[in-house]
Amino acid sequence: MIKQIVCIALIVTALSSCVTSSVLVNVHRPADITISKDIQNVVVVNRYRPSKDNLAGNIVEGLISGEGIGVDRKGAEYCVEGLLGMLNNSERFSLKNEGGIELKGTGTSSFPTPIDWNEVKSICGSYDGDALLVLETFDSDYQVIAAAPVVRIRKVKGIKVKELRYRSTLVMEVESGWRIYDVNREKIIDENKYIEIKEFNAWGSSNKQAEYNLPSKRKAIEQIGIQAGKKYGFRISPMWIKVNRTYYIGRHEELKNARQYVKIGDWDTAIEIWLPLTEDEDLKIANRAAFNMALASEIKGSLKTAIDWAQKAKKTGNKKAYNYISVLTSRMIDEKKIKQQLN
Repeated sequence: MIKQIVCIALIVTALSSCVTSSVLVNVHRPADITISKDIQNVVVVNRYRPSKDNLAGNIVEGLISGEGIGVDRKGAEYCVEGLLGMLNNSERFSLKNEGGIELKGTGTSSFPTPIDWNEVKSICGSYDGDALLVLETFDSDYQVIAAAPVVRIRKVKGIKVKELRYRSTLVMEVESGWRIYDVNREKIIDENKYIEIKEFNAWGSSNKQAEYNLPSKRKAIEQIGIQAGKKYGFRISPMWIKVNRTYYIGRHEELKNARQYVKIGDWDTAIEIWLPLTEDEDLKIANRAAFNMALASEIKGSLKTAIDWAQKAKKTGNKKAYNYISVLTSRMIDEKKIKQQLN
């Protein structure tokens, strides 16, 4: 009975995937916080390196934790690199430096005393900056986890052979802390910490081999460090991101034909195919065409028209339209927020 249920579920999933396809859509994502329009030119500073007072403790921590001396320093550099990359593509801010500015901090996860405002003014004055974006803290931790072996069957010269495969997982965690110094108001307008966790998996013929196949700690911290910097970029600046959208390709030959135009980005021709189908006598074809018209409207930048088409699809029985209306409504709210953030 259970096998029959599983088979039915797989068949339904397969049929569903044949009816729909997906396409990547560019979506404007608002920043998590709104920063005063007076702040346009920004300077990024790396303040991770420990001062003389904190250097000895930083070395001892690295030896005790097994992180390795210098791993966090490189991680902090990658974190700054991640933010710089985001700001280079930002519509909101003008980046006035390409890195290279370093100040002394704690070298740990603890926030240091804020930078003296005379020094903030000096740095901003040198770069014509309105604010400093400062990586104040950076700390990493990791652990390697060995999983129980798994039996796998493979064919060797036509003969099925059982073998044990071992999986090893490197769990890397970084904590980064940022501050924004508004030089004109002499005020810290944001202070925030992020924790980023990433897993890396590898397989081998033994636990030792699996662990050996894992990326090095420095390689792992490069990936997660850059990701941590990007995360702060999303906090302070609106960004364009890519998201998946579903549309219908099955049940009607014309729906299938429109797919080739979607693939090459010819939305006008796809619309010419879908629009007459929205009045089809078959309600299922009509609501699927209406759903596709909603997607085309979103692509074209008309969210209100997209909602109208999605509501039409919903009224004629399209269940996917319920969630899509919610997504589009959220996008309209986000668009208003983005206009405020971009002044």
